Amino acid sequence: MSPPDATALLTDIAAGAAERERRDESPFDQVAAVAKAGLGALSLPVDEGGAGASVRELLAFVIDLAESDPIVAHVLRTHYSQVLGFLRLPDPAARHRWLDEVRAGKVFGNAISETGPSAAGGHEFDTRLDEADGRLVLNGTKYYSTGTLYADWIAVAARAEGDRVATVMVPADRAGVAVVDDWDGMGQSRTGTGTTSFTDVAVEPADVLAVRPRLQARPPGDVAFLQLYLHALVAGILRSVVTDAAEVVRTRGRTFEHAAAPRAVDDPILQSTVGSLAATAWVAESAVLAAADAIDAVRADPSDENLRAATLAHTSVKVHLDRVALDAATALFDVGGASASSRARNLDRHWRNLRTITLHNPAAYKASALGRRLVTGEALPVNGYF
Repeated sequence: MSPPDATALLTDIAAGAAERERRDESPFDQVAAVAKAGLGALSLPVDEGGAGASVRELLAFVIDLAESDPIVAHVLRTHYSQVLGFLRLPDPAARHRWLDEVRAGKVFGNAISETGPSAAGGHEFDTRLDEADGRLVLNGTKYYSTGTLYADWIAVAARAEGDRVATVMVPADRAGVAVVDDWDGMGQSRTGTGTTSFTDVAVEPADVLAVRPRLQARPPGDVAFLQLYLHALVAGILRSVVTDAAEVVRTRGRTFEHAAAPRAVDDPILQSTVGSLAATAWVAESAVLAAADAIDAVRADPSDENLRAATLAHTSVKVHLDRVALDAATALFDVGGASASSRARNLDRHWRNLRTITLHNPAAYKASALGRRLVTGEALPVNGYF
């Protein structure tokens, strides 16, 4: 459920979403409106200016936002993850500093992934944070920088001296930072998932959030949250699939001579299709929120047992939803006939967006890892995708 004061905003965002996507228009105003409304601070404790939202409550809002516009919701993925990270900062002064930025409505993007030969999800980075002439300097190029086009601050992963990885925060407008809007995906096309480069960018010591050994795992729950977030987007899109399917049937002017009823709205076959889509959307949302409970358990107690449970949960959600979500987006066209393929309707955006989201990592590899664990007892991988 969304915060009560967000209902009108979500309605406004939804009103132009399909047309923005059809025109390939970036939702700068909509992302800014979410931040201005204080919705970027949902996870902050109530006494620190937030809503005290759990991961379950946060992802419930993300589902609502993705139903309104999955582009806007995807842009904020790193932001919400970064806010959870700020809440864990051990230094009270650093915690207060960054939460002040969240309270001020600042948006956080990412520059983590690279396109070099190193395996995706690993800990190898060509981007470097070095000390030169008594100051810290950042150099390198990142890709898949989702949300950074809209961000005030960029979270960057960089190789540091001593075979370590540093996480640093860099203002998006600092000298030497270049954000290039060159993402050309068939779906989620305006998420700003492009190239971000850093050329002799000055980094203040206070902007280094953490430095850890290169092979040390990320903090418990981080990866699980980032992976499950994608399927909150999926659940929100599936709601839109249901809404559009029902609307197509209600407004369909004619049907086939051999159809089960003279009017499409009375056709039990079309009604059954819409009902099946609704069931898929309900199960998707329920699965995401159940897995969110497992991540909340990790936040409360980061034990190995809880972390394994959260990993199994979000991995299982992906393996199942990737298939049924795409099937649902295809079945949407079954209720409308050839007219449903009209570019003016733009119904294909759901399939394109879902397919692009599900390509973030292969479901087949995750299913294989789950199977190996059950058959042989082998532990699940530990990397940026598990």
